[in-house]
Amino acid sequence: MSITRHAIAIDVTAAMPPERPTAEPIHVNATVVADPDALPERPVVVLAITGGTYHRRYWDLQPPGREGYSQAASLAACGIVFVACDYLGGGDSTRPDDGDFMTLEVAADASHMVYEQVRALAERGELTESLPPLLDATFIGIGQSLGGLISIIQQGKYGDYPALGIFGASPRVITNIPQHKEIAGLRDTPALAPATAPADLSALPMYHGAPRENLRDVFHVPDVPDDLWAYDEDACHTLISRTIAADAMVPGLTAPFADLIDVPVFLAFGEYDVSAHPRGEPAAYPRAPEVTVVVVPDMAHMHNFADTRGQLWRRFVDWLTITAR
Repeated sequence: MSITRHAIAIDVTAAMPPERPTAEPIHVNATVVADPDALPERPVVVLAITGGTYHRRYWDLQPPGREGYSQAASLAACGIVFVACDYLGGGDSTRPDDGDFMTLEVAADASHMVYEQVRALAERGELTESLPPLLDATFIGIGQSLGGLISIIQQGKYGDYPALGIFGASPRVITNIPQHKEIAGLRDTPALAPATAPADLSALPMYHGAPRENLRDVFHVPDVPDDLWAYDEDACHTLISRTIAADAMVPGLTAPFADLIDVPVFLAFGEYDVSAHPRGEPAAYPRAPEVTVVVVPDMAHMHNFADTRGQLWRRFVDWLTITAR
């Protein structure tokens, strides 16, 4: 196994609304994770958008003293080219001073442009020096949490992918984890403040994070080791624009786009996640020819930190093998 990693920056300026207050170039960053030695004749390229306040590093976790936490590396070992993407304004991507034009739909427009440019680079053999031209590849989109909502809008609007994976996201109503009756400080968490804030968001910072201390019982099972929780805060925490955060908390905002998705959908939830009824979620995708639902035990919202993450990864790879080839 020879896993390679290559960071790229994608110019998405052309996807921005013409009325935005600045002409500053806008880019979204990504990391290509691949194993050239495992590449099949007809490879699959997965473009993955991370969750709100999460750096794209979430897909490629490498906590000190631990192994086997990188979904990107696990899939790369199966011959899949994994492109871990920041969302618009998150991670290492551009954050203009006035970012209120960064709505959830604009983030999806940016992700569409990321897809188009990644595909073009892959076909020309310019995605990374370690890979040849990928002329007969299948491109699949996935998104975690906020990234799932972005992916729903992107697919409904542009139909980029022949199949779609949605991890820990619902186009219906986001609910809290049922077993955690009280979450200390939740109402004071900036990323969740738009849920109860007035329409005027100007009282919030233009970009803000969500301290993991306030969300530990949402993102992780109760017995998550302290070192993993600290790694989450130190290595994965990033910012989100207040407008994208507000949009993400609006119940049903992405539902009209989910209605338009007409490709197979893979839905993944932890046992303790943001859907009250995960097995009822397929009804949100009435045009999809098939919807696969996987609910993984002993797993909370941020799936890749859970001890049971391997179960989810294997199920997803099995689904890819059937759906994308």
